[in-house]
Amino acid sequence: MRSGHTLPELLTVAAFAAAITAIAAPRLLAARDQALVRDAATEIVSALDAARAAAQRSGTLAFARFDTLTGAVRVTVERDTLLVLPFGAELGVSFRTTRDSVMYGPSGRGYGAANSSLIVRRGEAVDTVFVSRLGRVRRSR
Repeated sequence: MRSGHTLPELLTVAAFAAAITAIAAPRLLAARDQALVRDAATEIVSALDAARAAAQRSGTLAFARFDTLTGAVRVTVERDTLLVLPFGAELGVSFRTTRDSVMYGPSGRGYGAANSSLIVRRGEAVDTVFVSRLGRVRRSR
């Protein structure tokens, strides 16, 4: 006599696995989206910090430019590009902003920021990066 599982037993286990997957999948996808949005917001903050540090180090103006179509941040000092972060394509997020760039002076102070907001989104997950008119950066979580 052979030992094994019957077809009804296998179907019961398959149905149970499908039910567990159906319950867990949306939460896993939402957690993935939130993690990707958080990573993108962290990259934006690091780009702004890099622009500020570059302005202080070089003693001239530095810019963080935001390209919402490609989802990238570009940090430039004079004609030199110091950093390009194409997080939109890499992380699959989109973002919008109230300004297309933030400029930092040699003292590290922001110019033209005027309380800018950068909103990063993927699915239902959203994170916002705020830049004060002095160039200070903070995030809402």
